[in-house]
Amino acid sequence: MTKQIAVLALLLTLPGIVSAQNTGKTFTKPFNTDGASRIKFDLPGPIDLKIWHQATIRVEISVDLPSGNISMLDQLSKVGRYDLKAENVDGELVVTSPNMHRVVRVKGEKLKENLSYVIFVPKDMDVILLNSAALADIQNK
Repeated sequence: MTKQIAVLALLLTLPGIVSAQNTGKTFTKPFNTDGASRIKFDLPGPIDLKIWHQATIRVEISVDLPSGNISMLDQLSKVGRYDLKAENVDGELVVTSPNMHRVVRVKGEKLKENLSYVIFVPKDMDVILLNSAALADIQNK
C-alpha cells in the first residue's frame, strides 16, 4: 500500500515538473564582414565573444521564455522579433536587434525573455560592445 501511495504521489507531481520547464531555442545568423575592420554590437543580453579563423561573423542567439511555450516562440521568430540587422557605417559594421525594443505583452503582462549571444568573429577584427550589460568572455577557437 505504501508503494502505491509513493507511485501515485510521483505521478501527481510529474505534470508540475514538466510544465515548469522553460521554453528555449537557439537561432543562428551569419554575416559577411563587408571589408570592415571593426564591428560594433548593440545587443541586449550577455555576449560570449569567440575568436575564430573564418572570414565571416556568426551570431548564435539563445532565447528562453520562462512563461511561454514553443509555439509562442516560433511565432515571435516568424514575425522577426529576433532578427538582427548589420549595417556598414563609415567602415564599421554595426549589428543591432531592432525589433527587441518593442514591448510584447501576453495577457496584459510584459513578456519575459532571456536572451544570450555567442558571437564568433574573425581574429583580425576590432570588436566594440555598446551594451553595458553585455559580459564578454573572449576565447580563441
